[in-house]
Amino acid sequence: MVSSEVPTRRQMSPDEELERAMADYLRVSRGAHLYASEDEHLRAEQAAWDRLIAARDLVETAGAAS
Repeated sequence: MVSSEVPTRRQMSPDEELERAMADYLRVSRGAHLYASEDEHLRAEQAAWDRLIAARDLVETAGAAS
């Protein structure tokens, strides 16, 4: 039987999510030359930054709960 579900990435721990968000932010930040315009790069960088802050907040919340 074939599954019709869309494959997704495995669930990451809050620490893994933070590490991934940091790496992604640095890639976007350093890769300005890969974007068609400065505006597109700024939007991508802001989205990556927002994700990094959300991941950091998740780690802090998880730490406070334990």
